[in-house]
Amino acid sequence: MKLTENLYLVGGGPFGLSHEFDSSIYLVDCGSESVLVDTGAGIDTHKIIDNIKKDGLNPDKISHIFLTHSHADHSSGAAELQKNLGAAVCISEIEADLLNSYDEKKIQLDVAKRSGLYSPDYVFKPCKASKLLKHNDLIKVGKFTFRSIVVPGHSKGSICYYVELPEGKTLFTGDVVFFDGAIGLLNCEGSSLSDYREYINRIKDLNIEILLPGHFVFSLHNSDRHIEKTVNSLRLLGIPKNFI
Repeated sequence: MKLTENLYLVGGGPFGLSHEFDSSIYLVDCGSESVLVDTGAGIDTHKIIDNIKKDGLNPDKISHIFLTHSHADHSSGAAELQKNLGAAVCISEIEADLLNSYDEKKIQLDVAKRSGLYSPDYVFKPCKASKLLKHNDLIKVGKFTFRSIVVPGHSKGSICYYVELPEGKTLFTGDVVFFDGAIGLLNCEGSSLSDYREYINRIKDLNIEILLPGHFVFSLHNSDRHIEKTVNSLRLLGIPKNFI
């Protein structure tokens, strides 16, 4: 699904584009190369490739897979896509071990199953990352340069990816921030309201035009208002609006 000149939504369970467990999956056309942001839950991954082809794009141009974090709905498709496409899988150095883990408790998959987010027989597919990212790393892909902004809160190593496109400054937020300023706070290891308070200012004042979160509605215009709502709510006494 083409969103803008260079941006595509190529997967997402609620959108009916891929498996119901999948987060939103985006593709950035960088000219000679492409970037895939997140990979879904690793079931029916071929549907993501099919969507890319239906949009008139060549999946073989995907040179990088940017993972926002290691939770299964975002990362379990990485191993298969890495194998089939030969793309470099990039994730925060903080969560690389989680991405390559078979331990359901360690990756919080056990509590996610108890909460009904996955079927009891769902199996996470570990992946060895190709590149470990730190805060403010720059990654040049084709004609665009992406910046990794590490924002702990939803998880210890959550990354927001920032890129300046012709259509506007763009931020992929994973589960850090959503439409209307909601946050992705979970009741499990690695998720922390105090981390949100400490690190949310890292994405303040970017003046983004386009907000592409890991779930629900995206925003293609005047999107910095959603970040501002999040930042302001985290200054108050009450718990901010949450995504679940």
